[in-house]
Amino acid sequence: MLEDLSFEIDDSDVSASEIHALDALVTPAAVPPVAFGNPGYQLPSRVWHTMFACYAVFFTALAVATGGSGKALFAIVVSALYTTIYFGVASIGAGQAGREETSPLERGEPLQTWTGPMNAISVYAQILVVPLAVAGFGIGVATIALVSA
Repeated sequence: MLEDLSFEIDDSDVSASEIHALDALVTPAAVPPVAFGNPGYQLPSRVWHTMFACYAVFFTALAVATGGSGKALFAIVVSALYTTIYFGVASIGAGQAGREETSPLERGEPLQTWTGPMNAISVYAQILVVPLAVAGFGIGVATIALVSA
């Protein structure tokens, strides 16, 4: 019974239009080249500097709070290295597309986001709320440790 199911195609039975139709199904459509551009994160450098300063304050405050304990300092250094790797890999990945465009916030214009334009205060508040909270936490822990000592 399987011998009756022959799928051999006789070339004389296939027209040129059928061959072209089959080629169109198999051959992928040409993709137009993408115009080069790297909008990047579109954040001013002061946002990045403030973020890194917040993490530096956090790790420094924890080092002060632990009173120079060798094991605690080792854990803090490892955590700082993880943070450096986290931001470093993101920076390397973002840099693969070339130099970032200048931030519209530096030109006094709103940042265009998926949900609409945002002014500088809104952007800074959304991005820096967590790093500022982390720095505040570190300062609070250091303060409690120094007061109770």
